[in-house]
Amino acid sequence: MKRIINVFIIIIISLFASSVMSVRPDPSLISTLYTVSGIMFSIGLGLIVTFNMNGVKNKSYIIEIRKNLNSVRNSFLFYFSLSTIATIITLYTPKDDIELFNAFSFGIVLNYHMTMCLFVAFSILFFIINFLDVQKLNQDLFDELNKE
Repeated sequence: MKRIINVFIIIIISLFASSVMSVRPDPSLISTLYTVSGIMFSIGLGLIVTFNMNGVKNKSYIIEIRKNLNSVRNSFLFYFSLSTIATIITLYTPKDDIELFNAFSFGIVLNYHMTMCLFVAFSILFFIINFLDVQKLNQDLFDELNKE
């Protein structure tokens, strides 16, 4: 549910940005962001898959850590899939704006490229934040297990 809410927030931000900004992202920018997203996805997923819980004896901690890692893994897969779809869509959609509403010289505009660029940028931000959190968890777990 949280992922769907994030998607709607990105769409709302995109509508606002498309309506007030005249600059539109170029497909090459989205492609570059997608490359960065792919690298961050690979690093983050590798960190999740190779997370080491050797030495953890508390069964409830093990269950909780696995549950959280699985949730982060599923979110990584969701956001990378979203980034992939967004990048493909930008290759086949026109850069034209779609005017959704216009009254009293105020218009709400949707631009696919803006929306897709924000999806990919958000996924990169998500990967970075969760990559750092998983890395911190790994270090904290190591420190806790090696206390003297």
